[in-house]
Amino acid sequence: MTVRDQVIEIAKTELGDAAPDETAQLADALDSMQRLQLVVAIEDHFEICFEPEDDDSVLTLDDVARVVTERLADAA
Repeated sequence: MTVRDQVIEIAKTELGDAAPDETAQLADALDSMQRLQLVVAIEDHFEICFEPEDDDSVLTLDDVARVVTERLADAA
């Protein structure tokens, strides 16, 4: 399973019917609590930490998957 697939699965598990598709704008699709819930679940799952500056470049779940992939590569 790819990082992208895992991110999408985490979103579906954590947010249920509120989970956005991978190209939806997260700011439009999720409220602040849902975004926090998703961030914490992804950080826990992948054992990474998002940086504050990531918020500017992360607009969609595809962007989240890209950042996760970068963080995993940095940790290797």
